[in-house]
Formats: sequence, C-alpha cells, structure tokens
Amino acid sequence: MRKFSVLLVVLLLAGCGSGGLGDLGGIFGTPQTSSSNPSSVQATVNFVDSSNQRIDVAVNYVNNLRNTQSGNQSIYYDNNTRVTYQGNSGYNVTDLERGDQISVSGYNNNGRFLAETITVTRNVRG
Repeated sequence: MRKFSVLLVVLLLAGCGSGGLGDLGGIFGTPQTSSSNPSSVQATVNFVDSSNQRIDVAVNYVNNLRNTQSGNQSIYYDNNTRVTYQGNSGYNVTDLERGDQISVSGYNNNGRFLAETITVTRNVRG
C-alpha cells in the first residue's frame, strides 16, 4: 500500500507541471520545444513591438483548431524570422500592420512562441 501511495504522489506531482509559451501557453498546452516539429497559428495582427521583437495578435486557429480564448496573444520573432507576402520574401516583421492576417509557423523557445516563418494571408491594405 505504501508503494502505491508513493506512486500516486509522484504521478500527481508530474501532472501538475506546466510548460509556458508566453501568452500562447494556454492554447498550445505542452508546446513544441524544437523547430523540428513546429506549430502553426493563424491570427490577426494587433500591434508590432519592434523593441521587444513581439507581435500582439488575436489568434483565430492553432494547429488548424479554432481558438476559443479571447484577448491578445504574443508571438515573438528574431533576426532569422522570414516574412512572405504573395510569394515575395522581401518583407520585414516591422512591415506588418494592424489588421493583417497572418499564418505563423514556430516553436517554443524558452517559454515563448518564436516565429520561424510568417506568411501574410491577407494584407489590410488590400
């Protein structure tokens, strides 16, 4: 009986662990930890914070599942993040505008969702 109690406590403690992903942690649950198996997000841009390399977005879909959480979520980027629009990869993250719809492929990097690629699926300017 004592072995069973110890095992139960260990299992309960293991189940209480959590992995964070910035604001997207609650959406992804257990996030990917490498770029070998990225996650995808479809979202609408609210704000680009270039000083913190962060994009605040309203997330519509995560891994092709509709997001039911409301409010801003954060996606982070770095110097390796590529942005494309209509097949042209000559765009910068800072070219994104409020209202642009984007598709993002990325992964968990130190508790933050880091974008590898961002594709503009609808430009707010048409």
